[in-house]
Amino acid sequence: MNSKAQLNFLELKELGLRGRKYTWSNDTTQTRIDRAFCTIEWDLMLPASELQALSSAVSDHSPLLLVGNSVHSTYMGFRFEAFWPNIPGYAEVVHQAWSKPVNVFNPFLKLHIKLTRTAKALKQWAKKAVGNNKLLLCAARQLIGIIDVVQEHRQLSTAEILLRRDLKTRLLGLIAVEKLRVKQQSRLSAIKASEANSKLFYIHANGRRRKIFIRYLETQQGLLHTQEEKATCVLQHFTSRLGQQSSREFTLDWNSIQLQRRNLQH
Repeated sequence: MNSKAQLNFLELKELGLRGRKYTWSNDTTQTRIDRAFCTIEWDLMLPASELQALSSAVSDHSPLLLVGNSVHSTYMGFRFEAFWPNIPGYAEVVHQAWSKPVNVFNPFLKLHIKLTRTAKALKQWAKKAVGNNKLLLCAARQLIGIIDVVQEHRQLSTAEILLRRDLKTRLLGLIAVEKLRVKQQSRLSAIKASEANSKLFYIHANGRRRKIFIRYLETQQGLLHTQEEKATCVLQHFTSRLGQQSSREFTLDWNSIQLQRRNLQH
């Protein structure tokens, strides 16, 4: 059975790749060995989704990004990053902002002013010392992606190959910082308990339904896929094993036995 027949047999659809022809390269050979498939239900649920190949980054493979029609909200307020204390200059910025005098007698208002000053100073310091990590990541990936596309049309020079390797090395540090940022933002404390429980329940229920679902039955006449064919096959199998109900020639007269009747409803 070839690959196309297997996809039809499993009722899967291959998602078309946009913008690129190849997903793997070793600087001399290019091919497409990374693919993505979906079920009919998933395709009907997200018909406007797109599959894109990103820059190869630190690997020979180009990661596949599946873009759906979901919208994510972004938080524009102050957020303390967990990796800031490990950067030189962090302690000095906090000390200078916290040590500024506050001419307020209310202790709660005084604490609020100090926290606001410190947060503002940290945001300005992080913008200069760290920079926009997401923007740097996007720029590095775009540069690597451009070099990958150029390689599809001609052989890369030695300088271009060294540039891509240097970009991939620098990308590792940016990814490490972004990993800490995403890990801090993905805490479940921001999710309501009811929403989390319902989501976990549906994930578990759908997984169990997929496990117990019988996709096909193999018989002497061939493979059965539709629900009606499978139900008829199962009925015939157990009927041949257990036998069919036949009419009785003799039966019992329960009135003549005179057994005491019991009301089982109470």
